[in-house]
Amino acid sequence: MTDDPVSPADRAVSDEAVRGMVAAVEPDWTVESIERSPYGTDFVATLDVRTPDGQRTVVLKATTADLVDPPIARAEPRLFELVGRETSIPVPEVFGYRDAHEEYPAPFSLVEHVDGVNLEDDPESLSPTARERVVRDAGRNLAELHELGPLPAVGSVGVADGELTVLDTDDHPRAEDFRERLLEDYEGTLDRLTEGGYFPDLADDPERFADLVPPVREHLREAIPALPEPDPPTYNHWDYRYGNLLLDPESGETTAVLDWANLSAADPAYNLAKVEFHLLKPVRDDPERTAELRETFRSAYTRGREDWAFDEATLERMATYRLTDRLDAMACLPLWYEDATPAQRDERAAEHRAFLAERVPGVDR
Repeated sequence: MTDDPVSPADRAVSDEAVRGMVAAVEPDWTVESIERSPYGTDFVATLDVRTPDGQRTVVLKATTADLVDPPIARAEPRLFELVGRETSIPVPEVFGYRDAHEEYPAPFSLVEHVDGVNLEDDPESLSPTARERVVRDAGRNLAELHELGPLPAVGSVGVADGELTVLDTDDHPRAEDFRERLLEDYEGTLDRLTEGGYFPDLADDPERFADLVPPVREHLREAIPALPEPDPPTYNHWDYRYGNLLLDPESGETTAVLDWANLSAADPAYNLAKVEFHLLKPVRDDPERTAELRETFRSAYTRGREDWAFDEATLERMATYRLTDRLDAMACLPLWYEDATPAQRDERAAEHRAFLAERVPGVDR
């Protein structure tokens, strides 16, 4: 058996393969229809199946791209099971999974289909009350997730010997101090920004942010080691954003939190800073509205963690973490705005520059 018998570039999983993957998990189920998702980097399809207990709609996900290593991708169904068992965070029920397979792309998993709408491209369609509900649910969900810690080290969450763990391998080494790992990671991100970001093949201007790299690098080399001591590492769902949520568009209720295939073990404040970056939009909201939503998020989080407070040390760390979040957004700009006009990409780039100019000495708008 091999970890990746099908080329990562070959995402065209045939109908026959889909039926075979379902049979490998649930041999008594019959696939009656297959609807492939056009989104994401891996293979995802919604299936109507006939089971001994009646009709059911399920989702099949298989790792077919080379963006997530198999030991990390294997964690997702196990995290669904853990979170579904230990918290009230809404996640799909898991019917089965395979870590590797001789014939089909793996790892793959078969999970419950959850009703809800993905508003990655249209969060502004939510009413003010519904948007507050999304933010409040996020605070509550992250509080419950972080209460599953602490974890033994900083690093990547994956699977070793069939069990969830913080990986400690050549490709995914552990770290004792989150600040050490953070600086190492963003040294790499800055290197990537000199050549077009995380997706250079999509970059219309590979040197768009290259002039910012030297002053930002100098700033982070001073700021990150000087941060207050991080809290013990916890599970971080650092990609908690509209694109990974299913929502009731009327009420804003989160019906499912998705994409658990790339979690990290890190300072919980890092997760909070990232989610505020994803869900709060100061450029599009006025300062008062942004402050209201931030308070909604933080209040929901603190209600879920009795010993937690957004104290001065936490806020100081979050301020620097927000800067690194901005670097990720800059490095992802070619992918996130692949279909945007040049003017729209320039507008986003100008927002990034303005943010850095307010926080990093030597950066001009």
